[in-house]
Amino acid sequence: MLHTLRNPDIHLLRVFVSVVESGGFSAAQITLNVAQSTISTQIGDLETRLGRRLCLRGRTGFSMTDDGLVIYEAAKTLFKAIDKFTALTNARCGVLSGELRIAFDDALVDNPDFLLEQAIVRFCQRSTDVVYSLNTCNPLDIAEGVLDERIHIGISTFPNHVPGMKYLPLFTEQQTLYCGCHHPLFSLSDEALTREIIQDQPYAQRAYYGGSLKTGNFQPTAVEAKADTMEALLLLIKTGRFIAHLPTGWAQKWVRNGQIRPLLPQIFSYDSQFEVVVRVNNQLINLVEAFLSDLFSCYGEARKGSFLEAKN
Repeated sequence: MLHTLRNPDIHLLRVFVSVVESGGFSAAQITLNVAQSTISTQIGDLETRLGRRLCLRGRTGFSMTDDGLVIYEAAKTLFKAIDKFTALTNARCGVLSGELRIAFDDALVDNPDFLLEQAIVRFCQRSTDVVYSLNTCNPLDIAEGVLDERIHIGISTFPNHVPGMKYLPLFTEQQTLYCGCHHPLFSLSDEALTREIIQDQPYAQRAYYGGSLKTGNFQPTAVEAKADTMEALLLLIKTGRFIAHLPTGWAQKWVRNGQIRPLLPQIFSYDSQFEVVVRVNNQLINLVEAFLSDLFSCYGEARKGSFLEAKN
């Protein structure tokens, strides 16, 4: 039975959470960078320390016991409380600190309107002790990550706004419809292309949000492929079998080298609204608000008041 929580216990709990979130001991080797035998020993030590079985492992695979589920949720709550305590304590000393987890769509780095790089440079000029964790995800994963606080700041397109979240418009990005050089439409002139011919082609759509993202004036007759990333959509376009929308600026390099072409962009292009999403009452509110202040300063926008206090 556990009477006092010590630093070694916290370490073992972090190992356990990593195992659970990796889906088992074998997969956790990559995350933890230790041998599976070491992980097994550490979980055994934690089970002995807590006096209960946390997980089952064997030929049937990895699974948690009822006690394991309770300990997993309690450990996540504990780690959030530790992060919040550290951030608030340092904030009282005028120091912004902690791990700042930011996630955004793929294919944004080359977009001149995506100023995250400049925001990080500006933020680093503060007196900070911040560890940055950056990831690219699809919009649905970003929204879910912000909601459960695995992600502190998300940047993407969010057609569905969820209560408890704050959405702030950032920039728009044009999306253009393309086909590949091996597609039957590639060699046709713009005059020979019609709305009906194009909309009858097999279309590759973005898989997130159940394919409910708006595509402007384009209404495909047949959706025959789905993808979560722009690179995956580009690959489908280059097969010559599918047409799909891509960010206009990002796609230009493949247009210039003749691998893809736009299809009636004056009709079938549309704009996506990119937003910043944060959770209201975020555990790292001081850190998040300070970063958002610098981010919007890069866009020349001075926003007054709390970013997180207002309702979504």
